[in-house]
Amino acid sequence: MKTYRVPPPLFLVVFLGTVADPFRGVTAPVIFNLDPAQSSITLSGNVLNNAFKEQGPGSLTASFSGTIAADVTGSTIQFIGGSAIDALTSGNWQPQTGGAAGSAPADYGVTAATPFATAFAAARNILVDVLSGPLPITNGTFGSSQLAFGFPTNATSGVDYRVTGLLSASGHKELVGLSTNRITTAATLTTSAAGETLTLPVDADFFLSLLSNKDTLLNLKGKLVATRSSIQGPVFNLIMVSNQTVTLRWQTIPGQKYQLESSTDLNAWIIEATNLIASMNTFAWSTNITHNFQFFRISY
Repeated sequence: MKTYRVPPPLFLVVFLGTVADPFRGVTAPVIFNLDPAQSSITLSGNVLNNAFKEQGPGSLTASFSGTIAADVTGSTIQFIGGSAIDALTSGNWQPQTGGAAGSAPADYGVTAATPFATAFAAARNILVDVLSGPLPITNGTFGSSQLAFGFPTNATSGVDYRVTGLLSASGHKELVGLSTNRITTAATLTTSAAGETLTLPVDADFFLSLLSNKDTLLNLKGKLVATRSSIQGPVFNLIMVSNQTVTLRWQTIPGQKYQLESSTDLNAWIIEATNLIASMNTFAWSTNITHNFQFFRISY
């Protein structure tokens, strides 16, 4: 919390938020926010050695949102679990939940055909975690082959499937287990004035038993890009009073929503503005002076 004092009329401006901590030397877990525009993973694989094909355009590729949790020091990074890497729905794909005939929203939709049967599968509620031991960071890069991706046991990640033809079956399979990343491309952690950017290449295999033991291979391949802003809370860089108007300007996280309130006694607060969304790294707000003593606070 910071307090700002300006000439009479007197205003006390308070911001509520997290004070930015130095990026290096962090001992507590930090959270990176996934960028869906840059985080995309493609599903491939086979069932009974018959390769997956698209059910429709884009059905084998999903964007991801959510968060990645890590311990970061000046020379190492460790993925400690608790990440929520969440696939976004890519369309309506067969079958419905539980394997019933028809289509429903899903993250991925695949089909595979044999001379004797046709299979449809829809992956839904895909939530992935990432784990590792401490990984040395050298010039902003670290080994991605030491990452393990998996499905949290408390999630509902699963595949609904339906097979028709001489072989017929339908149902739902939960996705469980861990897979070590098999990619050799290095992961990166880069720093700029805006914050840190974490890039993780992904290439992980998982096996399912649909018609027989481990007859289905799922491969997830792509990359995840997540950022952590250097601005962890609102930081005011201008407080100006002119012609009975006060103007507040603060540093922001683009896309973040802010709420501004005022008070005359620090007990009762009135909402002055809400859903203030910054498109750049600063945001300015002005209002008329209404009291000799007035307090403002901003939160997000």
